[in-house]
Amino acid sequence: MGLKDKILEVSHELFASKGYDETTVSDIIKMTGSSRGGFYHHFDSKEEVLRAITDEYIDKLSRLYNKATEEHIGSYSELFNKIFSIFHEYKMGQIKDWPKLQKIFSFSGNHVIILKIAKDFEKLTTEVYTRIIKEGVEKGEFTVKYPQALAGLWTREVLHINRIAQKEFYKDCKARSKDFMDYLEFTEDMINRELGLEDNVIKVKFPILDYIEYTRGQIALEMGESND
Repeated sequence: MGLKDKILEVSHELFASKGYDETTVSDIIKMTGSSRGGFYHHFDSKEEVLRAITDEYIDKLSRLYNKATEEHIGSYSELFNKIFSIFHEYKMGQIKDWPKLQKIFSFSGNHVIILKIAKDFEKLTTEVYTRIIKEGVEKGEFTVKYPQALAGLWTREVLHINRIAQKEFYKDCKARSKDFMDYLEFTEDMINRELGLEDNVIKVKFPILDYIEYTRGQIALEMGESND
C-alpha cells in the first residue's frame, strides 16, 4: 500500500473514531508513520483528505454501474431495473458502517461535503440512466422524447424515494401507510408510462419494500449486538 492510500485509510479510521473536527493533521501523520512532507506531498489539508474519502464512495458506485452496463446482455428495461437495484444494494452494504459515517460527517459545516456527495451521485446516476434510455430508444424499446431530462428527473426521484424510505426504518409496525404505498405505486406507474412501457416492467414498489425490510433487520441486529 502506497503512502497516499495509507493516509486515506488511517484518516478514515480517525475521522470515524475521534470525529473529523477532533482529528488533526498531526494525528494522521503520527498514525501513518510518515513525515509532514510525506503528507503534504499528497494532500494540502485534512479537508482535501475528506474530499478524497467521499470521492471513493462515488467511485465505487461508478464501478458497480459500469460493470453492470458492460456485462448486461438483456433488455434495457432489465438494465434499468439493475441500476436501481445496484444503488440499493450499495446502500445496504453500508449499513454496518452507519455509526462510522455519522461520526465522520458530524462536524460544523458538514452540509458542504454532504451537498457535494448528493450532487456527485445525481450527476453520475443521471449520466448512467441517460445512456440506458437513449440506447433503449435507439433499439425501439423506449419511446422518450427527452432522454436526458427524464434521466435527471428519475435520479432525483430515486433520491426522494430513499429519503422517504428512511423514515420507515425505525418504525415499530411493519404495516406501511396507505400514503407511502400509494406513492410507490404512483412512482412505478409514472416511470413506466414515461418510458413508453405498457406493463410495469420497471419495478419500484417491491425493491423498496425489500430494501426497507432488510435495513430494519440489520438495524435490529446491530442494536441487539450493541446491547449484549
